Amino acid sequence: MAKKKRNKFTNIIEYVPLRIAVWFIDAIPLKVSLALSKSFGLLVWWLLPSRRKLAINNVLLASITTDKKEAVRIAKQSFISFSMLTIESLAASKLITPDTFDKYIDVSEVSPEVEKVLKSPDNGVILCSAHLGNWEISGHAISFWKRLIAVARTLDNPYAQRLLEKRNPRRNIEIVAKHSADKGALLRPLRKGMLLGLISDQHATSHRVLVDFMGHPAWTLTSTARLHLATRCPIVCGVAIRTGFMKIKIITTGPFEFEPTLDREADIIKITQTMNKELEKFIRQYPEQYLWAHKRWRKK
Repeated sequence: MAKKKRNKFTNIIEYVPLRIAVWFIDAIPLKVSLALSKSFGLLVWWLLPSRRKLAINNVLLASITTDKKEAVRIAKQSFISFSMLTIESLAASKLITPDTFDKYIDVSEVSPEVEKVLKSPDNGVILCSAHLGNWEISGHAISFWKRLIAVARTLDNPYAQRLLEKRNPRRNIEIVAKHSADKGALLRPLRKGMLLGLISDQHATSHRVLVDFMGHPAWTLTSTARLHLATRCPIVCGVAIRTGFMKIKIITTGPFEFEPTLDREADIIKITQTMNKELEKFIRQYPEQYLWAHKRWRKK
């Protein structure tokens, strides 16, 4: 279904405050920007009571804690974490370079086996991740090792899209539009030895299976499983956790490889469930940095 054409005046009205905000962020020290982003996260926490309630309930539903006060604290911190993500991501393209990589990125929890497949120019790799920590910086960091193909939704506002692309250029990253009509858009890069990044922890409306996530049935994307079965490329689960001021730790598990059986649908369910469990381990370890304000457990 084609997108409805947007009014040019509406695009401009949206673009102008965004342009001013980006200019302001660039004009002030990064520490000040991050401090303001924390305050903005708290403001959103109070201005969106429905999302606030959803986040708290999700923390309790996932059994992160049974204490209501602790659930409120975790949910509030997740709002702050999400607010900081944008500022950190805008700064990353300038701060994190091949020369400064070790200053900002900690890869001590990337196993030698994972590092080998990530750096191999011949083998494609499927990176399965979640909305935890700073997933934008994770892509930027990993792209220093291997060209990354990321699936993302383009903005409806073309002016805003061009601004962010110009302000935050992708060094070794190619964006593939979500729901692309090109059936080979994800297969070709893997067969050419590239890294494909998929964030698969949110509610799926198509190409999905119902498997357990954090103790409850959740409709989950099957892209990781289907691509693995089609290409035999290994799967790596990974997240980028914030550990300090512009300090990110990359944590991975894997690489995973599954031997296909005669029951393809059973294989898809097994792989998808395994990936959910791996991502769940990360989320339970760092719940304050997870995006809880999402309707994850829906019936349809």
